[in-house]
Amino acid sequence: MPLYADGLRKIRRNLLQVQSGQKPWVAKVGFFTPEQIARINEARTSMGFPALRPEILFHGSHLYNSRCIKDRYTIDQVLEQIQSALSDASVVDPSPPSVVIRNPNKRTDHNGKLVNDEAVFECTGREPYADLYSVVPDGDGLKQKPKKTIGPREAWPYQEPKDVYARVASSFLTSTLRH
Repeated sequence: MPLYADGLRKIRRNLLQVQSGQKPWVAKVGFFTPEQIARINEARTSMGFPALRPEILFHGSHLYNSRCIKDRYTIDQVLEQIQSALSDASVVDPSPPSVVIRNPNKRTDHNGKLVNDEAVFECTGREPYADLYSVVPDGDGLKQKPKKTIGPREAWPYQEPKDVYARVASSFLTSTLRH
């Protein structure tokens, strides 16, 4: 399993810290299998991004707020989702804007529904590591946002301002910052 022996304990600790209003430390909680990291890095290098290391980091603020607060899952339910999503059987979907691994094996959730758990990784903020950003129990009945697929051009975070005044201000700031 791609979680370290103490990975779930560290994830629980971070989620409990967020729950109590504390700021959690970033922790190494697991790793990608050799096949998973090879597939991820193949896709990243083809898009001009640097390769990632196989270790997985976890902070937990976003995941707690989106799954426990917004979707009303318990921390134990989120831990089940993470454990399932980080299975060594999980397959990689490296499409921008994020890397997703999905367990193809369904599990029965707390409501008796069959779900496929997905782990979503943020791969630029803590380079060269992937940060476990969220989990999605696909099939749980909660409406999920459709995944937006973008090309390499749209992967660049800078957007040219459409407004004339914003363009002038942008070029002024750019030229001022260069000097």
